[in-house]
Amino acid sequence: MSKTQLLDEHIEGIARSKWKMIHIDQLPEEFVTARILEEIRHIASQFSSLNLHELKPLLRGYQAKENELLKQMLKDNLSKDRDMQQQLLQIELSIECIEHIILIKREYNKLYTSHIIEKNMISGGLFVSGTPRTETLMQLSEGEILQLERRGFRPIQYRNDNGALLNTYDTRVLVGLFKLWLDQGCSKTIQFEFKELADAMLTKPSGGEYNTIYQSLRNIAATWIEYKEYFDKKASTYHSAIVQHRPITSLAFVARTPDEENGKERAAILTFHDILHDSLIRGNYIFINMALYNELPTQYARIIYLNILDAIDTKQYEFELDRMIEHIIVKDEKFNRARTVKMIDTSFNHLLNADILSSYELIKMKNKFTHIKFQPADWIVLSRNLLTNASIEIDEGTF
Repeated sequence: MSKTQLLDEHIEGIARSKWKMIHIDQLPEEFVTARILEEIRHIASQFSSLNLHELKPLLRGYQAKENELLKQMLKDNLSKDRDMQQQLLQIELSIECIEHIILIKREYNKLYTSHIIEKNMISGGLFVSGTPRTETLMQLSEGEILQLERRGFRPIQYRNDNGALLNTYDTRVLVGLFKLWLDQGCSKTIQFEFKELADAMLTKPSGGEYNTIYQSLRNIAATWIEYKEYFDKKASTYHSAIVQHRPITSLAFVARTPDEENGKERAAILTFHDILHDSLIRGNYIFINMALYNELPTQYARIIYLNILDAIDTKQYEFELDRMIEHIIVKDEKFNRARTVKMIDTSFNHLLNADILSSYELIKMKNKFTHIKFQPADWIVLSRNLLTNASIEIDEGTF
C-alpha cells in the first residue's frame, strides 16, 4: 500500500469520527473542531516524509473533487443527502490534512539551506543527467580515460581517468564535502568518517550507501577540468582565461583496523585543489537547500534546480533550450530533441510543485520550443539573498 493510500485510510477514519461526534453524539462544535484539528496535526506529522512534488498535485486533485461534488450537490439539490455530505466531509479533511503536511514540509526544508556548491562547477556543466549508452561512452574513451568537451552555459573540457561522467549523486557527495569543509574551519585538507559525510549529504548511513560514496569519491578524484570561462568573485564577472585543475588533488582512504580490506575503508582524508579552495574562500559558491535537492524525483530536475539558483544572481530568468540540453546531458546518435524538451518541461513542473518556482512557460517560435522562462519562488530568492549577504560579511571579516 502506498503512503498516499495509507493517508486516505487515516483521513477516512477521522471523517467517520467527526461525523459521529457531530450527528450522533451531538457534541459541542468547538470541542469537535479542536479534537479533529489535533488528530489532523498528528497524522500530518506522521506523513511529513511525503515530498512536496507529490503533495501539491494531490492537493489540487482533492480541490478539483471538492468543486465537482459541490456542483453536483447544487445541481441535483442534494445538499442534505447523507452520502454526499460524508463524501464532502472526507474531501474537506483530506485538503486540510495535506495543507498541514505541506506547511510542515516548508518549515522543515527551510532548515537546510546552508549547504554550498562551487559556482563554476554549476555554470560549467560539470555534472550530467543520467548515463549515456555504453556505445557513446566507448566513443568518448581512450582506454580507461574518458574525455569530452561540454558546451552548455559555459564551455569546459572534461576528463576522467576512471572513464566516468559525474552525475547528480556525485553532486550530493561534493555538496557533503563542502559542508564538512565549512564545519572543519575551511581547511584545504579535511578528514572524515563516511558516516559524517552521509550525514552531511542528509542521507541514511548504510553499507550500500557507503559503497556508493566510496566509488563517487574515487570518480571525483579522477576528474580533471579545463574551464574556458571562469568566474572569479574578485573580478565580479566571468573571464576567458583558461583555468585547469582537479577538484581533489589528494585522496587517501583510511583503514581503521589492520585487517580492513581494500575498498572497504569507511574513512578518508582529502585535499582540495588550490584553485578550488581559493574559489571557495572567496565565496564563489551557491547556497543549496539539500533537503529539497534530495527530494526532487529526477536528475534533470536536480541539475536544473542548481542552475536556477545560479540564475538568481543575474536575475535573468530564461534559458535557451538548446544550450540547456547541451548543459545537462551528453547527446548521442539516438538523441531526440522533442522527448528531451518534454522531460525538461516535466522537470520544471516538479520544481513548481516543490515550491522552487512560482511559474514557468515554454516559449515557441515557428512551431519549435526555443526558450523557457521561469520565476523562482519568493522564499527561494529571499533565502538566497540573505545567505549570500551573510557570506559576504563573513568573507570580508575573516579572510
